[in-house]
Amino acid sequence: MRVLLVGASGFIGRHLLEALVAAGHELIATSRQLPQPALPGVHWRALDLERLAVDPAHFQWPEGVELLINASGLLSPDPGALARVQSDGPCALFARAATEGARVLQISALGAGEQPDSPFLASKARADDYLLGLGIPALVLRPSLVLGSGGRSSQWLLRLSPWPLIPLLDRQARLQPLHVQDLVGAVLALLREWPEAAQVLPLVGPQDMTQGQLIDQLRAAQGWPAGTYVGLSAALLGVAAALGDRFGWTALNTALLRLSRRDNLADPLPLQHACGYRAAPLASRLQHWPVPGVSVTAAMRPLLLAALVLVWLWTALVCLGPGYGWGLRIMADAGIGGWPAATAVIGGGLLDGVLGLGLLIAPWRRRVLQVQLGLMLGYSLVISLLLPAYWFDPFAGVAKNAVLLVATLWLLWTEPRLRRSPATARATAE
Repeated sequence: MRVLLVGASGFIGRHLLEALVAAGHELIATSRQLPQPALPGVHWRALDLERLAVDPAHFQWPEGVELLINASGLLSPDPGALARVQSDGPCALFARAATEGARVLQISALGAGEQPDSPFLASKARADDYLLGLGIPALVLRPSLVLGSGGRSSQWLLRLSPWPLIPLLDRQARLQPLHVQDLVGAVLALLREWPEAAQVLPLVGPQDMTQGQLIDQLRAAQGWPAGTYVGLSAALLGVAAALGDRFGWTALNTALLRLSRRDNLADPLPLQHACGYRAAPLASRLQHWPVPGVSVTAAMRPLLLAALVLVWLWTALVCLGPGYGWGLRIMADAGIGGWPAATAVIGGGLLDGVLGLGLLIAPWRRRVLQVQLGLMLGYSLVISLLLPAYWFDPFAGVAKNAVLLVATLWLLWTEPRLRRSPATARATAE
């Protein structure tokens, strides 16, 4: 079958792409930015759903497409962006599919149509309703929380999983998570047995659980005992969510907080009756993922980065404030006085501050870490030549640079490489 897969570079899209190719389908894959071809026989096309929402001529429909699968989505607190990417753009594609006689499979989200106060789910629901109103062979698959390697929600859960005391947004709400393998399995089953009537099909795991029970399953898969969980105060979460709205955080905002406090459950039987597929228990899928080392890295990296920012900013504050005179005395010990000494102390303090702030800016971070490595090595060399006695400080102030060097090197090696023209982050509905 000739399939047009929209959102093929997202979390769910990547898994669908591999499975559909392995199943022998001919794939035309779209992404906002074209990736490096990895699978033979896949034809990539550029598609910007936000642009398509206002310019239907932006995307030329490929010839011979028999099935459109929309696996695109957006994690954003911006209702306008959500409407364009998850409703207006897909509706333009659905209309073209109807004109061309293609079937449509829409990957939506569980809760769409039931929670209109969620911009994410409301935009999904508008696209779902439009598709089902076209009178064409169409299916809307509404998965619950989908977990697996590369998922945005999965990454946050992994980041929480190593800690001995884990804060939760809610300790009572229940959900039915599933592994991305089961979403792929459900899609393949529907392609083999396409239902006659256009309909909505929920896709959920067979077990309902709380957030804490979900993380316990992830911990057990990594060889760790059950965790200890604490619910954060409503007032604190409200303030944090308001800040998330103000600064555009996708990990915490008012809409996400509202969703996290509600049950999100459905019956798995309609999907089983439609195509014979039923998702496996989540624990049975956690054989090769998650990996303890990856989870620990995800948990520790933000903490170590924050510590390094504080070290550089504190050094800058000390050099330019209460430690200025001490800095001049160190320069005097090295045989440097007068304006050169003052310039060195002030300049060093300003440089430390710039490097600390630079760590907070993702596109600059790799370069800043490289400069920090060079600067610490340079400081150590100068001290060795001009002030060798400082190596014998009982508090090992200079020797502790070795720890900072290793920490900085680790952050550099684990820092993701950003594209030169970064796009708005898009992720499949998880």
